Amino acid sequence: MSNPSAEAQQTKALLEKNFAAYKLAQLELSKGIQARTQLTSQYNENESVIEELNRLDDDANVFKLIGPALIRQDLVEAKSNVSKRIEYIKNEMDRSDSQLKSLESKNKDKEAELIKLQKKLQSLAQGP
Repeated sequence: MSNPSAEAQQTKALLEKNFAAYKLAQLELSKGIQARTQLTSQYNENESVIEELNRLDDDANVFKLIGPALIRQDLVEAKSNVSKRIEYIKNEMDRSDSQLKSLESKNKDKEAELIKLQKKLQSLAQGP
């Protein structure tokens, strides 16, 4: 049989290693949530822009800010650009959602492993 003290030390080291990995995974999840929130904000902003563009008359002047200058832009072109941007953001949101699901799943697995190791360490500390 192995030495209970050595096994406890080994389990404690593994627990610390897994806890560090869990903290990193939590940080990665947090960054993913922040990115998803930013995408949602951009999506809402672009939806508002397309609504405003749809309210304009066909002969209305539309300008695009490029650097410090306002450049005249065709209304149809402006609607097309914003629609493409909305489609791109939707795709990024879908990608972000699947990435977040994966990260959440990994975090749950890491958390379950931590709990298992903690219980093992407690049982070793209590002795036979």
